[in-house]
Amino acid sequence: MTFDARHPDAPIHLLDPSLQPTRLVPVRLPASVLAKVAESFAVALSALQRSLSALAPLAAAQQPVLAAGLAEIARLEHLGVQIQALARVLTGDAPLAPERVDLARAARQALAEWTQEAKRRGVRLTGPHEPFELDVNAGALEQLLDLGIEYALHIGSCVEVRAGQQGQPAHPMLTIDVARSPTPPPATDHGGAEDFNELHWLLFVQLARAIGLVPQRLAVGQTVSLMLGFPDTDPAHAAPSLASPAELPHTAAALGRRVLLVEPNERSRIQAHRLMKEVGMRVDSVSSAEQARGTLRDGPPDVLVTGVPVADARCAELLDGLRSAQPRLRVIELVDDDNAFAFSVPGSDAPARVGRHDMERTLVLAVSQELDAAWPE
Repeated sequence: MTFDARHPDAPIHLLDPSLQPTRLVPVRLPASVLAKVAESFAVALSALQRSLSALAPLAAAQQPVLAAGLAEIARLEHLGVQIQALARVLTGDAPLAPERVDLARAARQALAEWTQEAKRRGVRLTGPHEPFELDVNAGALEQLLDLGIEYALHIGSCVEVRAGQQGQPAHPMLTIDVARSPTPPPATDHGGAEDFNELHWLLFVQLARAIGLVPQRLAVGQTVSLMLGFPDTDPAHAAPSLASPAELPHTAAALGRRVLLVEPNERSRIQAHRLMKEVGMRVDSVSSAEQARGTLRDGPPDVLVTGVPVADARCAELLDGLRSAQPRLRVIELVDDDNAFAFSVPGSDAPARVGRHDMERTLVLAVSQELDAAWPE
């Protein structure tokens, strides 16, 4: 019972809990709203840039400050344009008809547009020379190359773009290899080496998935590789090809790390437990979220591998508790999709995904990569 201070003798009865408003649920932001925000963002910055450029000549000491400010405004205006282009794809307003494109030539053209900026940063750019044709929407590909190269410039000292058939069996792949800078970038560079400039990577991932491509990111030592898989016209090569666990480099970050496996399917649970145990991980295996709580006495896991969808209320409740105890927790969802393979997207609630039928080739890679991302050496 509570009381109003103005009338201490008059009790105020609390409302019936059943009449209280229900808990808010996440709402998806329409891409059209995102486009409008980005448009307003870019237009306002463009007007500000024109106003500053029209200022009367400044003192010599102030000119570098103005030049740096104008460069930053130009960078942010360009980001607004990139987000608008992405939003048009997500809303379906942009035509996505595929056409025959020379991927190597498109990569060289994209690199040429970033040559001046690369020189300013001291970054070496190299691109593919041998023609490599495939069917893709040219406009979307141009946006992806723009985002990928800009991302690479933020985090690396050497950027190499490759195009061709890769894997066993071979399938079309665009790869951007980035040699990480030995020293952090200047303070004027937003999203430096410590956070991988995640905004451009997030935009890259969203755009790639929107047009049916498979984006992946691998970080091994001082090298970061962005990989973009394209559909193979040969049905025999349609499945994504990845090295088997025995062929993968086992990083020190994976050894001894704790993994909580929640998988109702007994056969998949046994297989997943064996695969992760063989590479030196400590694995607790249970069949439900309720059973998982009994494994937490010795501390929280570093990775949760779950066959229970993360959208399930019981799994979501378990996740909340695990993340409170382990803020770096990484999540991998097992799904019934033969070709599913995706790393988690930093800064979002989207988990990594692995198909149950392809765990032999992909599970260890996914867990190792998630651990490397959470605990970089």
